[in-house]
Amino acid sequence: MAIIGSGLLLFAILIGNIQNFLQALGRMYKRQEMQLRGRDVEQWMSHRRLPENLRRRVREAEHYSWAATRGVNEEMLMENLPEDLQRDIRRHLFKFIKKVRIFALMDEPILDAICERLRQRTYIKGSKILSMGGLVDKMVFVVRGKLESVGEDGI
Repeated sequence: MAIIGSGLLLFAILIGNIQNFLQALGRMYKRQEMQLRGRDVEQWMSHRRLPENLRRRVREAEHYSWAATRGVNEEMLMENLPEDLQRDIRRHLFKFIKKVRIFALMDEPILDAICERLRQRTYIKGSKILSMGGLVDKMVFVVRGKLESVGEDGI
């Protein structure tokens, strides 16, 4: 019985060590993927001869984007899923839209069509979402964070 018990204990320890190894391997893979993406972005910026202030902003935007999505291209992932599953996922991701009174009164098919057009975006501090005097071609929902609105009078 002692031999069987110690064998089971050693086997459990072995399984635990293998699990830890696989988790570490996954983290290492994500880190390498992030480094490769960073290297590609740096090469692109160098090729396009971007000035340093733009390079800094691109690096910051890439960092924010990576942190928000963990390197997963959500648009590509959604594109490969069945349409009914895409619709259900969009309903879940954009359930905040029903908090807007005009959208709360709409039928489900119309809301589904609206949610199909919605895209999640991450903006870094200091980004200009809409320009003063420009045409308004989009609607923006601020879900997290702070948005500063400056009028023509500077207020």
